[in-house]
Amino acid sequence: MKRRDCCQVISKMIEKIPEDKTELLKDLNWNLEDASYKAPEETLQWERTQNTLIKHFPEPKEDWEFELLSIFTTVSVEDLKKQQG
Repeated sequence: MKRRDCCQVISKMIEKIPEDKTELLKDLNWNLEDASYKAPEETLQWERTQNTLIKHFPEPKEDWEFELLSIFTTVSVEDLKKQQG
């Protein structure tokens, strides 16, 4: 199985975030920079990114929040919404 690149995942998520979510953007940009200094096999950057997502939306409600979680987890938006239900 091919290992996912945390920097690429974070970059894809950043593209989906509304511009007015400045704190989330700031935190994810920090995660992106932090991940760029880590070896790909390390998991710390994944844990830190997960903590950022939980901090900003512990229970996703908006479509873009589900999109971010889908990118991060590779679970479809539809399945994530079913899990919330």
